[in-house]
Amino acid sequence: MSTIEVRRIEEGDLPAVVAGIPSRASERYRDQLELQGRGGFVFFIGWLDDAPVGFVGVGMHEDGSPDVLAESRGFAMVSDLYVEESYRRRGVARALMAALEDEARDAEMAGVILDTGTDEKNEAARALYRDLGYVDQGGVYLGGWSDPHRPGVHLLDPLTLWLKSF
Repeated sequence: MSTIEVRRIEEGDLPAVVAGIPSRASERYRDQLELQGRGGFVFFIGWLDDAPVGFVGVGMHEDGSPDVLAESRGFAMVSDLYVEESYRRRGVARALMAALEDEARDAEMAGVILDTGTDEKNEAARALYRDLGYVDQGGVYLGGWSDPHRPGVHLLDPLTLWLKSF
């Protein structure tokens, strides 16, 4: 039986994470580690039999600024749940989300908010969120972002918003 461990990323994890989760740019992991070091954000790595196979981030904004309130309405916000394709359907994503929710509860957040794509490749993610008690808020909105490691790359995706209150 495989053992799943979930823990915050640490500096010493970077070489293993870069090698074990190669489908994402290596700079991403350094960026997430630095963001975690500033506080208000945690980046978890999922390890399966001592090998890193997935990750998720969670932002917990405690201030009441209009920007933060408009974005997450006081809820912890999921940042990019991902598991390497060859390790999916083994409980890693579920374990990552459980750790994320525990972190949000410990920070006394009201719940967790996330968005996900509307296309067929995101159907498994939407099924997982439903199973974990997240509620689709209905409708579709366009979410955009820019890749800081690829200047000039800007993406716009149709997304659905999901919410789980504690």
